[in-house]
Amino acid sequence: MDIKPGTAVCVEIAKLPTNEAARKTIIRLCRRDPKVESHHRHQQAKRPSWEYWRRGGMQWHHQMKSKPAVSVRKGAKYTIRATPAVIRDLASVARFVKITPS
Repeated sequence: MDIKPGTAVCVEIAKLPTNEAARKTIIRLCRRDPKVESHHRHQQAKRPSWEYWRRGGMQWHHQMKSKPAVSVRKGAKYTIRATPAVIRDLASVARFVKITPS
């Protein structure tokens, strides 16, 4: 894997990760795609931020969360900018992804 920092790379999920740590790493990497970031910002702005209800004379609340806009499925492609941290993470999940220059 010869990736230079600052270049754009296309990450394609070649096979599904076999462990939870690899799945989380792939999600974290793919959330850096500009389209995914934009979708997440829109999703976050439109969701109800706090849900309130009364129970036992007390005010309870729950902060709503949105699911990641990344789907870990075979064949999904994401374009991200390579940084030294991204390159290290890509090396750790190299057996699950196919990396091409963008």
